[in-house]
Amino acid sequence: MKTRMFALLTVLALLAAACGGSTASPSASVDAAKADYLACLSLDTGGRADKNFNQSAYEGLQELAAEGFSTADTTATDATSYVPNIQTLLDKGCDSVIAVGYNQGEALQAAALDPANKDVAFGWVDATWALEDGTIPANFTGIDFQIDEASMLASYLAAGISKTHVTAVYGGKPYPGVTRFMDGWVAGANYYSEKKGVKTTVLGWDPIAKTGVFNLVDKAFDDIVFGRDQAASFMGDNADVVHAVAGTTGNGTYEAMMTAGKYSVGVDLDQCVSLPEYCGTLLTSAQKNIGAAVIGAVHEAYKGNKGGTNYIGTLKNGGVQIATLDRTEDAWKATFGTLVTAELKAEVEALKAEIIAGTVKVSDYFVSK
Repeated sequence: MKTRMFALLTVLALLAAACGGSTASPSASVDAAKADYLACLSLDTGGRADKNFNQSAYEGLQELAAEGFSTADTTATDATSYVPNIQTLLDKGCDSVIAVGYNQGEALQAAALDPANKDVAFGWVDATWALEDGTIPANFTGIDFQIDEASMLASYLAAGISKTHVTAVYGGKPYPGVTRFMDGWVAGANYYSEKKGVKTTVLGWDPIAKTGVFNLVDKAFDDIVFGRDQAASFMGDNADVVHAVAGTTGNGTYEAMMTAGKYSVGVDLDQCVSLPEYCGTLLTSAQKNIGAAVIGAVHEAYKGNKGGTNYIGTLKNGGVQIATLDRTEDAWKATFGTLVTAELKAEVEALKAEIIAGTVKVSDYFVSK
């Protein structure tokens, strides 16, 4: 927890600097009035400790509580929970209500447009929103992530250690916040192929046709058996690195890949930290710094800026990243200590710089050149 929170605060400092605000640790900020401000999260299924995007958001809420804000949260059991959970938070008197996950959009939008809630600041993690006339409601903030940039880095890294030159990716459901990971994964492999002259094939997703492998069941993001079976299927087609963009479903993939002595790439959090039992298979993770974005949205609302804007996390503003490659975990070092060379790290850093500068665009590498 301490490692993840340090990273969260570091990213928040970068975000504040980018916006011209203070870079002091939020915990250092003392304001007695914060206790009268109720910051709330409507978490999706999986809840506070899903080792994934809900947990990342909740860690942001915990830091807000440490600053002195009052906080509250709810967790969905299924799709029927979204409307009543958001209403429960409103009934508590929440000043900010941030819904986590693409599926909560319809419920959140209805609440934001209700005149009774005009003084509440709403936020939606994993999506942006505008009305038909192109305007963004004055009490709404979209919180989305250009995660394809980070996933492109992770895929380049994966191509650099792959022995078969075949990697794979799959998603829970074909939501934009999922397929963006998958777009970046294809782009990274194609960029590696171009730069190194070694063709790397990607299974599981075609970013041009928008077709790929998904788990089309109700519990798509909480289906460990599917994750395990899909990993076996990809390995049967010679893939030795798999990027599972499917929440807890990915745990089944990590288990299967580790058992087979193969490699995985995590999502949302640094999963070598959140899932240490799988650190020996997790090369890196493509991270959305959701906790820092939640903190930033609440800070803005507390200052009176309730919305009317969309935040997009990028490599440039620190909103997305890959997990550190300078690791100390014995399990990671035993697997990747010799595979992730200084040269490969430097190549990944160079690609990151190119993406930030705009000289490399993810969409330019949807097709191998």
